[in-house]
Amino acid sequence: MRSRIFWKRALVFGSPLACIGLFACYDAPVQTPIPKTTQETKVRVAQNTKDKVDLLFLIDNSPSMAPKQAELKARFPQLISILDSFGKDNPADYHIGVVTSDLGAGPYNINSGQCHPGGDGGKLQPKGAAADATCGALGNGVNFIQYNQKVKDSMGNPTSNLPPNEDLPTAFGCMASVGDRGCGFEQQLEAVYKALHDPIPENAGFLRDDALLVVVWVTDEDDDCSIDPSSDLFDPSAAGMMKYGALLSYRGSQYGVACDPPGSNQGPTMLLPYADSGGVLNSCAPATAAQGAKCFEISRYTSFFSQPKANGGVKIDPNDVILVGITAPEQPVQSVLANVKAPVGPYQLCPGPVDPSGSGCAVVLQHSCVSVTNSAFFGDPAVRIRSVINSVVNPMNKQNTSICDSSYQQALQGLGDIIVSSLKPGCLSSPIENPDTHPDCVVEDVSRNSDGTTSVSEIPWCGTNDPNAAANSSTKPCWYLKTDPLCPVVDAAFDGGATQQYGVSIIRPASGAPPNTTAQVSCATIAVSQ
Repeated sequence: MRSRIFWKRALVFGSPLACIGLFACYDAPVQTPIPKTTQETKVRVAQNTKDKVDLLFLIDNSPSMAPKQAELKARFPQLISILDSFGKDNPADYHIGVVTSDLGAGPYNINSGQCHPGGDGGKLQPKGAAADATCGALGNGVNFIQYNQKVKDSMGNPTSNLPPNEDLPTAFGCMASVGDRGCGFEQQLEAVYKALHDPIPENAGFLRDDALLVVVWVTDEDDDCSIDPSSDLFDPSAAGMMKYGALLSYRGSQYGVACDPPGSNQGPTMLLPYADSGGVLNSCAPATAAQGAKCFEISRYTSFFSQPKANGGVKIDPNDVILVGITAPEQPVQSVLANVKAPVGPYQLCPGPVDPSGSGCAVVLQHSCVSVTNSAFFGDPAVRIRSVINSVVNPMNKQNTSICDSSYQQALQGLGDIIVSSLKPGCLSSPIENPDTHPDCVVEDVSRNSDGTTSVSEIPWCGTNDPNAAANSSTKPCWYLKTDPLCPVVDAAFDGGATQQYGVSIIRPASGAPPNTTAQVSCATIAVSQ
């Protein structure tokens, strides 16, 4: 990072050692200098090959999710409004799919088949189990929505495979109506992994190498937990209860999360206790096999999203992965004794003893949030899911909001902003000195090769910021600073109060950008202190 400091200086003429005639000595006022720190600003420039988005929603379909699903569907039009508004000048091609949290409970049939081996299997749901009978069938023989803003139909609307007489929010609402009769042992992480990793015929064509991948988890419980299909963790027999405790969601929590006891903060040292924890537990994190975990370790998922495809990741360039959670906060974590016969909502605590059948007083994971306006909006600490989301290095490629918010307006607004930000030109968030004559930027193409390595090549300045002249430049590719209404207005106070609104634009030859390429930009911008 550059750290040189620039100061404007005021010059005072005359000698300070003598006073002339009857005039008293006078020190001319010196203009207060404006400190300017040259700093390095990095932005990512979306390429013309990244005008596709694969948007996958994991929607929890276990009991207690009905009001949250309804709120998601109610706010979905806001997301589409953002994407359509941006798409007027920057059209993109969208795939939108839904999978559920239900992968069953290992090899067991539980609760008259509510949990059955395999569950929904990570398959895209073209119509939710609780969808209205009026919901139509998606076209083109696929189980996901195709919505292409780049190609218009005869009415000037994006081409799509939406059912006749259904708009995009209505069709999504039909897919998202997955109901609340799925298995209560949610496997939110593994369901997404299977949907994107396994060769599932129903999912064919959804995931594209040249598209951004956006995954959104909508769930009121943690991953509790993703297991090997042969695991006995959810054995419903007396032997299973003797080994793992009552057949409740706490089994997955207990064998998926490790913490420190109350008052200790040495790092996660133990699995959750099968008892009242006596207070809030500390340093909670996804448990490892060495600590006794029965769930898949989350490295299975963090590697999938963060490694290049050549190393087992989902994308050739991991920068094309965006992870979003509408989940409960990961803290506080506390186990309590509660009456599980009480109506769904905030727990009614009980003194014990623990009912070994799990039908009365039982060990449960206390909610980490409950809405103050609607008690139907509550959630358990999403330690495992948020650990995966937070593993994303780029802060612009992740978002966490609360499932306990009775309105998901902020969540969907943020999701839309993230997608738009990933597609729009690279914007400079601070002013740049001498933008017209010598913009101090380094622009490079970073191409991800099929073997996982990267190739870097520098792109020269076009020599002008005039888009017409830049387009006619004999040197291609080349870049220029473009005044872009999609970029923030920044005040260049060091330059007489002028404002700048620049994005970095790249002129390409007809062949476009190389495959799997991201342009990275590093500019010397000015931080001004008043």
